[in-house]
Amino acid sequence: MKVCRHCGRARSAESFLAGKAKRVSSTCSPCRRKLAADHRRKYYASLPPDKRHELTHRKRAKAYGVAHVPYSRTDILARWRYTCAYCPGVATHLDHVTPLSRGGEDVEANIVPACAPCNLSKGAKTLAEWSETFGPEDPPF
Repeated sequence: MKVCRHCGRARSAESFLAGKAKRVSSTCSPCRRKLAADHRRKYYASLPPDKRHELTHRKRAKAYGVAHVPYSRTDILARWRYTCAYCPGVATHLDHVTPLSRGGEDVEANIVPACAPCNLSKGAKTLAEWSETFGPEDPPF
């Protein structure tokens, strides 16, 4: 048994083996996971919004297996004067016109600003599918 220097709990020796090389650590594995998560959270919080957005979207595009070309979230919103592409509302989100899950690319030409209600109601639908959800009355925004 060994005592963790971070939490002070006594744990088995296996819980103090770290990394692929299984080197002995002074911190138990649950504490190492928590410390690593805290570090990642602080790191991403310290980044400028455009850089944080870039890293997040590069990862999403890779997960969907689609192309990703870096773009500036701020520039897109400013170009549209922070107005939603679908209604006269204030845009706070960016929407992929052709969703990544439908093979749309993560490039500036496939991205428009959208207000939260429009973007969240559109979800992963194409524009044609989304327009069918409105029915005979006006859209719900």
